[in-house]
Amino acid sequence: MLTLRLPHPGTLVAFAILGLVAGGFIALATFDGGTPTLFSIGPYLGRVLAFSIIQATLSTVLSLALGIGLALALVRRSFPGRGIVLAALSTTMVMPTIVAVFAVFAVYGRSGWLSEGLAFFGWPGGITIFGYPGILIAHVFLNAPFVARITLDGLNQIPAEHWRLATAFGFTPAQIFRHLDWPVLRTELPGIAGLIFLMCFKSFAIVLALGGGPSRSTLEVAIYEALKIDLDFGRVAWLALIQLAICLSMTGLLHWAFTRPPVGHTVRSLVRRPDAEDRRLKALDAIVLAIAGLFIAPLALSVLTGLRNIPDILETDLLQAFFTSMIIAAAAAVIACLLALALASAARRKRLVLRSPRIAAFYDFLPDTLLAVPPFALTAGLFLLIQRFGDPSSAGLILLPLINGLAAVPFAYRFVAPHLLTVEERYGRLAASLGVTGWAKLTIMDWPVLKRPLAAGFALAMALSFGDFGIIALFGGTELVTLPYLLYERLGAYRLDEASAVGLVIVLVAFLLAHISGRLSHAGH
Repeated sequence: MLTLRLPHPGTLVAFAILGLVAGGFIALATFDGGTPTLFSIGPYLGRVLAFSIIQATLSTVLSLALGIGLALALVRRSFPGRGIVLAALSTTMVMPTIVAVFAVFAVYGRSGWLSEGLAFFGWPGGITIFGYPGILIAHVFLNAPFVARITLDGLNQIPAEHWRLATAFGFTPAQIFRHLDWPVLRTELPGIAGLIFLMCFKSFAIVLALGGGPSRSTLEVAIYEALKIDLDFGRVAWLALIQLAICLSMTGLLHWAFTRPPVGHTVRSLVRRPDAEDRRLKALDAIVLAIAGLFIAPLALSVLTGLRNIPDILETDLLQAFFTSMIIAAAAAVIACLLALALASAARRKRLVLRSPRIAAFYDFLPDTLLAVPPFALTAGLFLLIQRFGDPSSAGLILLPLINGLAAVPFAYRFVAPHLLTVEERYGRLAASLGVTGWAKLTIMDWPVLKRPLAAGFALAMALSFGDFGIIALFGGTELVTLPYLLYERLGAYRLDEASAVGLVIVLVAFLLAHISGRLSHAGH
């Protein structure tokens, strides 16, 4: 007698994600409207692609240069306030892009700190930040600390015995860099560079606010303008498919770069580096720390100026926007964690139980592909589907947490998947011999190990969604306002004092959630 077995929940989730993406793109492609050919948008597409690639490349190179230099300086030096610098790096890593836009306006804008300082010394001309200058400043401000933090963690993993050998053999600073630092950088940089390029290539809020016009648009901004201004779904479909192809190629490269065989970790004791006493490196590190401080500190401190303006924004609009942001963020985090848990469980089953590593690799790769999907195009396609089968007035409340949740799946997956593999390797055979499967296996075997990383993934997904200014740009208005949308409105009206206060609230909440995530992810079980 044949018995039908239900598919694994992770398999259902994988097909549901693929179905949502395919359904959204099909809805766009089949919408009854003018569908331009690729040739008709060729010149415009060429300008957008050229700008997207150039600004992403420049942003990546500058972020890597400053981030690597800062990481090397911090790993070689110990000074008062070093802990504050590390905390500042962590803060800028979770800073929402719309807050970075405010920081650039506050420091480099026409009424910013730099303009006022130059005017005080008699500088007659103003400063133009729109276009490449503002975009590059904002991207480097957000990404250089990320590079420094990741690189610093890698450099700190160099075993202590390697440093003792370098001291015993009398390595010069050049030999130390070649034999100890460079292997770490060579391992980390391809993945970091690819990820930064991908994020800058898809940049939306920064380019929308600081681009200065249609000639300075990324594909993401072009998709948004085609939706919000022109309602040209055909152009949206073409632009989205082109961006998807480019980003999928980069995502595949990222996945290859990050997928490395596991290595044993050696806990590094506090050993002073032999090159720390070199005078030339002392001077170089001092210059790098000064440049990083002069660049990052004013932008980070500009957000803190909002503290004195908080009483001016304590009104119904702020509270409503705050609770709306929290509800959307919590719903997005639930979606992200459930999807990540199902996919990680399916990947574990295929890899360790069924011994199918190639199929397991598909489940590992699927979360990363969500980074390549243009969110505006997917949102537009799903909105068209909702319009066909339901009430479009509620589309924003449905699509905001859904799209933000899908965007956070890759990050939640990174918290959950390794722990599921570890617990299966340790207790999987015992559970199978005792007949513990399904829900019982999840509650008895997995949950004690999984609860902290899952909570960490939930907090990080909330932080990412809380500060996101993406899909809300389509649906935001008098009926639906989040804190990032409120900040964008204040910036558009040049009410910088109120914008600084709103930006501070966003950063504090996002940083608190990210801090909780970090504490939970490093806590003992």
